[in-house]
Amino acid sequence: MSQSKTTRRGKRSPTSVWIESYKGRRGKSYRLRWIDPQTDQRQAEPCGRDYALARDKRIDKKVELRDGLSARLPDKALSDLIAQVDTFMAGKAPATRRKTKASLRKLIDLCQDRRLHHVDRGMMMDFRARRIDSGVAIPTVNKDLRQIKSALSYAVDARWLKVNPLWRWKAMQLREPDKRIRVIEPAEFTKLLEKCEDPTLRVLLLVAYRQGLRRTELANLRWAAVDLGKGVLYAENVAEAGEFTKSRKVRAVYLVEEVKAELTAIRDAASKVLKKGQYRPKHPHVFTWPDGQPFKPDWLTRWFTALVEKVDIPPCTLHDLRRSWSTLAQRAGVDRATVKDMGGWSTIAVVEKHYTGEVPEAFKRATKKIEAGQKAG
Repeated sequence: MSQSKTTRRGKRSPTSVWIESYKGRRGKSYRLRWIDPQTDQRQAEPCGRDYALARDKRIDKKVELRDGLSARLPDKALSDLIAQVDTFMAGKAPATRRKTKASLRKLIDLCQDRRLHHVDRGMMMDFRARRIDSGVAIPTVNKDLRQIKSALSYAVDARWLKVNPLWRWKAMQLREPDKRIRVIEPAEFTKLLEKCEDPTLRVLLLVAYRQGLRRTELANLRWAAVDLGKGVLYAENVAEAGEFTKSRKVRAVYLVEEVKAELTAIRDAASKVLKKGQYRPKHPHVFTWPDGQPFKPDWLTRWFTALVEKVDIPPCTLHDLRRSWSTLAQRAGVDRATVKDMGGWSTIAVVEKHYTGEVPEAFKRATKKIEAGQKAG
């Protein structure tokens, strides 16, 4: 039977931590002892047989107790986190905050409103399984997991949690099967333009297909960011209006001649006001309703879906215009590093996985180069 002896007890204050020695099978060992401030129960943590290590751990534990990182965490639940998402994620786009709260609500619906310190990997594995059993696609489940993980990280920053239970969990994300990238070929895009009766929306399609802008970048595009003299537009952040690019980066987009001519025609036809001695468009946004209100991103998605149904082409989405721009650029011989910078993606891996369809012409050119090199050798 092992014997225990207290070698250093200290004063019984809320942050008291002392070291105890005991004889085990492998000889004399040490452990930390302290009193849980919430339950008034003694807690223990083994420290091995190195007394110096036990002293170092004692110092760390005292700091944890003093800073409230151990046993004194606020009693917060998932519902409390939802209520604070807008505050914690104030720098994020409204859509991002809305989706994060939706994912947390789904977690509550399936696994109940638990205390944050009760959220663990086992709970998330149960959440994944239930979502998949309900028929939800794997990519959608992965998005929910990423958004929940992000919300828990903000809870750690707010000292509601000691650590994020999903941090560095390699098995969190479910493996997604590769899928074929939908590329809208030039002949298909011509059919879309022919069916589009609204001249403003027709130019919006041209900008999306020829320049590769995102849906929100199209909806938020302002005349102040378009320099037709230099033939360039800027995908930029308008913080005071809550309009942000996905990467929060400003990038210059050099216009092809067709797009430049169409944007010039829209600007010339727009209502003007006199500002600082110059006539400028009355409304700040490029793509608007007749009253000057900009198109909403979600409305653009629904409108494009209805347009595709009128055309004799396979189904596609508004975002497929951006994927097509990337693929067609690579077919033309533009390297992926350049495509990444022009399109505003964070890494080449994103371009390779999500924005590269079939590029047969590029493969043919590469095969000919390989063949020439082999013959020369």
